Amino acid sequence: MNTNAYPTLRTRVAVTFILLATLFGAVVSAALYIDFRNELYDNLRRRLETITTLAGLQQDGDLLLKVQAAGDEYFNRINEQNLKIRFSDPDIIYVYTMRKDEQGIYFVVDAGLPGETNIAAFGERYEDPGPALASQFFTMTKTIVEPEIYTDDYGTFLSAYTPIYASDGTKVGVLGVDISADTIRAQERAYLIRIITIFLSAVPFIVLAGFLAAGTLARPIIALRDAARKISQGELTYRISQIPHTRELAELAHDFNRMTSNLHELITELEQRVAERTANLTRKTEQLRTASFIARRTAEVQDLPSLLDTVVNLITERFGFYHTGIFLINETGEEAVLQAASSEGGKRMMEKGHALAVGKQGIVGYVAAKKQPHIAFDVGTDAVFFNNPDLPLTRSEIALPLIIRGKVLGVLDIQSDQPQAFNADDLDILQTLADQLAVAIDNARLLDESRAALMQLEALTGVRTREAWYQKLGKESLAYTYTPLGLRAEKPSSDEGDKTLKIPITLRGQKIGTITLARRDNTTWNKLDEDLVREVAHQVGLAVENIRLLEEATQRARQEQTVGELAARFSQLLDVDTLLQTAARELGQLPGVAEASVFIGEFPEQTPAYRRVKR
Repeated sequence: MNTNAYPTLRTRVAVTFILLATLFGAVVSAALYIDFRNELYDNLRRRLETITTLAGLQQDGDLLLKVQAAGDEYFNRINEQNLKIRFSDPDIIYVYTMRKDEQGIYFVVDAGLPGETNIAAFGERYEDPGPALASQFFTMTKTIVEPEIYTDDYGTFLSAYTPIYASDGTKVGVLGVDISADTIRAQERAYLIRIITIFLSAVPFIVLAGFLAAGTLARPIIALRDAARKISQGELTYRISQIPHTRELAELAHDFNRMTSNLHELITELEQRVAERTANLTRKTEQLRTASFIARRTAEVQDLPSLLDTVVNLITERFGFYHTGIFLINETGEEAVLQAASSEGGKRMMEKGHALAVGKQGIVGYVAAKKQPHIAFDVGTDAVFFNNPDLPLTRSEIALPLIIRGKVLGVLDIQSDQPQAFNADDLDILQTLADQLAVAIDNARLLDESRAALMQLEALTGVRTREAWYQKLGKESLAYTYTPLGLRAEKPSSDEGDKTLKIPITLRGQKIGTITLARRDNTTWNKLDEDLVREVAHQVGLAVENIRLLEEATQRARQEQTVGELAARFSQLLDVDTLLQTAARELGQLPGVAEASVFIGEFPEQTPAYRRVKR
């Protein structure tokens, strides 16, 4: 490694000192500037508050109430008075009076000379008032100053407002005064330039002092560096004899000497730790590989019982545990029922319908209630352990919740005949395996539910298809027969010979007809012929179903069209009697209608609004 590419300690110390000194100077300069700037702004605010208060005392509220238009007598008197206030200080930009109604704040008299621009007209709305004015217009009892200086195309200024009272003490408006902030901005810039000049003049002295201080501080550290280099090259017998006279550096030299004597012991201990860590990593890698293998195997199984049996057997076989069981929560959520087990004792428990109360019995019940994994290092002393005579060799146990979308599906219970067989690494891996198992169980359940729903849907579709064709055909069936003499319509014949091929016409599992074929020479039909006729029968079924659906759609369209036409005609009639006549006549003209009666009331013969049409 080429260390010459890195800066020396002296350089780093010098740069650090220079940067700290420069930063300190910059902070002090900034603090002085900010303090000066705040003092300028405070003076401006106090000055504006004083001007606005004095100007407010000169206002005549009774006169303000009499102003009705720009240029009237009262308007001119207020304008003249406020112009004197405006020109009394060269920094004052605007002096204006305002009132407020339901639509907002509007100007009454904005003091200005004839022809002067940027002066608000009488009644002009104040579209963008300051936050202090907008919020305190009616509640204002004394002079207030806007918190921020405002800058726009007309300059930089600060606004203040004071209430205007009539002779009876009623507040009738508000006086606003805008004062220019350009003067204090110029003073602020001049002070900033002066501070920057002083700061830049001090930088060369800071750099020189930094390098001198760095040389003094770095000299003993360089000596310690040389000693550390010899120790790093393997000279474990080397000792630092020249101890620096600085306390921290002297302690560092003693630490180097102690480090040399203890280095051999540390190296030996490190080798042992590396060996242990390597063994743990190897074991964890094998566990991860095993968990991945089990996850792949479970993903291939879609049947829930087979899935559970596969998981418990693979976990026991691959991890070498004493017992693996899977509990699933019942429909009431009160019990965890054992559904799969790998050990003989677990299978006997399944035969007896082994179940544990959630939150009340054993580690499994505890985990199902708390939704958190639990490890029992010594089941004999574990407070929540439920002693099970079918698994007498158990010495440690881990139970992991099977959670999907925040719901506990069950618990994966693993038991070992070795004490303290599980640790934190095992918990992480087995919990990951439990999460994958929960997803697989949920998918298997969803698949079963989907299959059941699909079977129900197919059955319902078949029933509706059969009902639709029953209503269409009624009690008679349609039959057509082709013979050498031609095509004829006739009823289906039950007379069938031995050489007759009869293929049903099915639609959604329902038989709606039959295709019957007979050869002239009475030869036997082969498999290819049957397959061909079956395909034709399938296509015939689809075709006639499409025709039936089209007829139903056409009939519904005609009905809707007829209803729409009748509704359009009825909406144009304004007389009840004419409406009833039209309704009876139109309904009587419908196909298959012999007589149509339209009446309003409970008894037709007693109701004058009654019409009948016969065909």
